[in-house]
Amino acid sequence: MNTKQEKLEAFAGLIRFAESLERLSEEQWAGPIAEGKWSPRDIISHMMLWDRYFLENALRPMAEHRPMTLKPLDFNEFNRDAAAYGLTQSKQDLIRQTVEARRQLVEVIEGIPESEFGHRHEDKLSVDEYLLDFYEHDRHHMAQIHTYLASFA
Repeated sequence: MNTKQEKLEAFAGLIRFAESLERLSEEQWAGPIAEGKWSPRDIISHMMLWDRYFLENALRPMAEHRPMTLKPLDFNEFNRDAAAYGLTQSKQDLIRQTVEARRQLVEVIEGIPESEFGHRHEDKLSVDEYLLDFYEHDRHHMAQIHTYLASFA
C-alpha cells in the first residue's frame, strides 16, 4: 500500500466485509466469537462507532483545515457503549450504518490531497497514520470473525 488509491482501496475493504455478514444466522451474528469475547454484532458496532468518531472529530476537520476535536476517551467505556448500541440495532441496520460510515470516511479522505497525507495535524495525527492504524484494526477484527465463522463450516 503505497499510493493514495491503494490505501483507500484497502481501507474500503471493510465495506465488502460488513456486507458479507448479511448472510449470518442470528446465532452466528449474536454469538460470542470465543468464551468471554464479543460477537460479530458487537465488533461491527465497535468498528462503525469508531469510524463515526474519527470522521467527525479528526478526518473531516483535517480535510476542511479546521482544528480536530479529538478528546481523551475511556476506550473501555466507548467499547461497552458500542456493544450496547449494537443491541439496539437490527443486523441489516447496523451493517448499513457501518457501510455508510466507512463510505463517508473514504469520500472525505479522497478529497484530501495525497501530498497532505503525511502532515501531522496539530502534532497529533496524519491521514497516513490514521489509515495504517485503522487498516490494522480492521484486519484484526475481520480475522477474528473469519476464525469464528470457520468453526461453523
